[in-house]
Amino acid sequence: MQLSAFLNLIRWKNLLLIVYIQTVIKYLFFPNFSIATNLNHFYFSIFLLAILCITVAGYIINDILDVETDKINKPSKVFITTVFTEENARKWYLYLNTFGIGLGILISLKIQKPYLSFIFIGTALLLYYYSKKLKSLPLIGNFIVAVLVATNVLILVIFDLNMTEYNPNYNFVITTILIIAFFAFCINLIRELIKDIEDIDGDYKLKMNTLPILIGRRRTKSIITILCAFSLLLLVFFSTIFASEYKIISLYTIAFIIIPMFYITLKITKIKSKKKLHKISSLLKLVMFFGINIFIILYFTK
Repeated sequence: MQLSAFLNLIRWKNLLLIVYIQTVIKYLFFPNFSIATNLNHFYFSIFLLAILCITVAGYIINDILDVETDKINKPSKVFITTVFTEENARKWYLYLNTFGIGLGILISLKIQKPYLSFIFIGTALLLYYYSKKLKSLPLIGNFIVAVLVATNVLILVIFDLNMTEYNPNYNFVITTILIIAFFAFCINLIRELIKDIEDIDGDYKLKMNTLPILIGRRRTKSIITILCAFSLLLLVFFSTIFASEYKIISLYTIAFIIIPMFYITLKITKIKSKKKLHKISSLLKLVMFFGINIFIILYFTK
C-alpha cells in the first residue's frame, strides 16, 4: 500500500515521460543531426536527476498544500495525512529540493555557466509559490504549469547544446524543439483548464478563484475550444512546411496528432460529466506523447 501510494504521490508516470523526453532528445535527436553536446553520460544522468528531484518536490508540496481541496475533488488520491504524515512529506520536500538544486548548480558549473543555476533555484521557488498562491488565480496558475512542461522540452537545448562548433543543422534542430515545446505548452494549458473544470466543486468550497469559478464552466469550455482550434491551425501550418521534405512526419502528425485534436475541439463543449472530461485530459496527454515521438520518427526517416 505504501509503495503504491508513494508512486502515485510522486506521479511516476509523469516522471517517466520526463526521462523519455530528455533521453530521446539526447540520444536520438541530437546525434541524428551530428550536434555537439556538453554533457557526457554521467553528467547527463546528474542533470536528469536534478530535474526529477525538483519535480517530485513540487508534486509533494502541491499535495501538502492541497489536502483539503483533494479531500473533496479526489478523496481516493489523498496520501498526505492518510498514508504519509505531513511532517515526513515536508522533510522529503526539503531534502529533494536541496539535492536537486545542488545537482543543478554542479551541472551549471560543469558547463561553465554558473548563472544557469538560477533555472533550478527559480523553478523550485516557482513550484512552491504556484502551490501556495498562484494555483488559485485564474489562468496564471494554468499558464505557469504549461510553461514548466514546455521548459522540460527546451531545457536540454540550454544545457547540452554546444554552440561553439558550427553545424548547419542547428537552426532546424532548435526550430523543431521550439515547435514541439510550444505544442507541449498549448496541450498542457488546455489540460490544466480541463482539470479546473473537474475540480470546480472542491475549489469553490475552499474559495479558490480558478477560471471556471470566475466565468463558469460553459465559457471556460469555449476558451478551451479556441485554444484547441489555435493549436490545430498551427499543427496544420507546420505539417505543410514539413510536407515537402518530411512526408512521413506530416502523415504521422495528421494521423496521431491533428485528427485527435480535431476530435477534442469538436467534443469539448458537449461534454458534461467529470468522467468524460478526464478521458479528454488523458487523450491530450497521449497526443503530447505522440508529439514527442516526432523526434524518433525523424531519427528513422532522416
